[in-house]
Amino acid sequence: MTKEKWNKLTESKSAILFVLTSVVQAVVLTYLQSKIFARNVYGWINIHPDSNDNTIIDACFSSTNVETFMILSFECIMFIFLNIFQLYSCINAVLHKNTIQIFMISLTNFCYAILGAVQFVEAIETKDKITYDCPTVVFDPEIMIHEVPNIIIITLLSCVMGYLSFKLYQQFGWIIYKKIGSDIQMQSRYRTRLIFLMLLKLNLLMLLLFSILIVPYYINGPNKTLVYAGFIFFVTVFLFNVLAFKSITKEYKNGMIAFLSFWVLVMGVYAWFCYIGFSIVFSYRLYIGLIFGIFFLIFGVLTFVIGISVTNNFGKGLKEYLMVHKEGIKKVEEYEINYNNNEKGKIEIVGHGSSKKNNDDK
Repeated sequence: MTKEKWNKLTESKSAILFVLTSVVQAVVLTYLQSKIFARNVYGWINIHPDSNDNTIIDACFSSTNVETFMILSFECIMFIFLNIFQLYSCINAVLHKNTIQIFMISLTNFCYAILGAVQFVEAIETKDKITYDCPTVVFDPEIMIHEVPNIIIITLLSCVMGYLSFKLYQQFGWIIYKKIGSDIQMQSRYRTRLIFLMLLKLNLLMLLLFSILIVPYYINGPNKTLVYAGFIFFVTVFLFNVLAFKSITKEYKNGMIAFLSFWVLVMGVYAWFCYIGFSIVFSYRLYIGLIFGIFFLIFGVLTFVIGISVTNNFGKGLKEYLMVHKEGIKKVEEYEINYNNNEKGKIEIVGHGSSKKNNDDK
């Protein structure tokens, strides 16, 4: 890590606490999800009815119990990946002083707390399902040492991160003023651009998480072409996201029109994802897939609507304004960092000098 990045991460108490809390969050929640994952895999491996009754055996294996444990296991992998992504997002937001990303991190944390509660419900549903379908199989999810601590810690960390996000939002909020000035319309265009870029990231994140969640479909599904179709779709969305990013930077209108045209198809696929989420609910009594499907539709529509707004802002001076002020802003930020470091050094010198004087007096 360069000195410049280190200075940005440690330039204020709020930034330091925000980064440290994000590291703690990633480590602790990953550990808890690993424990839940180990329990689910154990249930997956040991779902063998201790009976000679073929009726019981058929009822156990002809049901969707094996697939249920598979989906629960891959949910844990999905959450572990989310923890890693959240850590990256937190550090990235502080380095770039991105107020929109700070806000989205806080919102994502509270959504994560809701998903933790859903995970709790799924564990209870799975226990009841196993008890009914496989009466000779004992599955104790030990919710009090798995899901409950996970929910409590997620909620506490979400509150702490929410408070620190608010402090950083206030601290970094004036960055927009430095870049844009007092022009309200220009500030609005700049915020719209940041929101759109954040939505592009969230769409890619959701696709990665959902791809992990439906791995059991790929493993057990009779039609393996779904694997290749899913991979091609993800790569295509990634490439069009790159096109949208380049188009925004250079205000390339034809590129944005191509992206928005493609996004109509993406919203149709997102609607299909929502259907898959419903099918998971009815087949396995698991709800996270449905929640993801709903989020897909929301993010898809928002990306399309805000993309149109961003495109309409082309040619209204934002590109030129940012290019003119870029070097000046960089110099101001470098000066502020150096000034803060010098002030810290002075305080340390003064404190050391005072201590030395007191010792001499003694």
